[in-house]
Amino acid sequence: MERLSFQLFLLISILGNKMKFNDKKLKWNYSASGIALALLAYSNLALAGNYQSSVALPVIHSKGYMHTAALPVSRHVPPVATIKNVSWNWNVAGWPQGLEVYLCQGASVCLNVSRQRTGSTTFFGNQLASRTFYYTMKIGETGRVPVAGQQGRITVDW
Repeated sequence: MERLSFQLFLLISILGNKMKFNDKKLKWNYSASGIALALLAYSNLALAGNYQSSVALPVIHSKGYMHTAALPVSRHVPPVATIKNVSWNWNVAGWPQGLEVYLCQGASVCLNVSRQRTGSTTFFGNQLASRTFYYTMKIGETGRVPVAGQQGRITVDW
């Protein structure tokens, strides 16, 4: 709420400095550059933000089978917001040999996070923040099953 109040204050301040009141005609004369500046400043502030999401990771019972866990997208993400940074955290019981974990968005944009349970990246930069992220997990032939998935989390900044 504080952020929204500041944004409105900033917009009013910018518009207030660029508008003139004409007493004789009782209408506002807007400066085109002032309006353009205000809209640009306000739109950039409105598009900055983030959301956090979490999912229960699956229990893996079979080797070689790809398991997927989708992370819900916040309904407050602007449709045109593009990603600046993604932070993640995932966990399973122990550190099983042969475990492969990927953080993905869409069909082909995937980052191997197998050896880093917590991290941050710009790898997904300029992708739409409104698209779903998901974890994929697989145990290779040399690994042992079952593997108990725990929690997978992300924070998406735009």
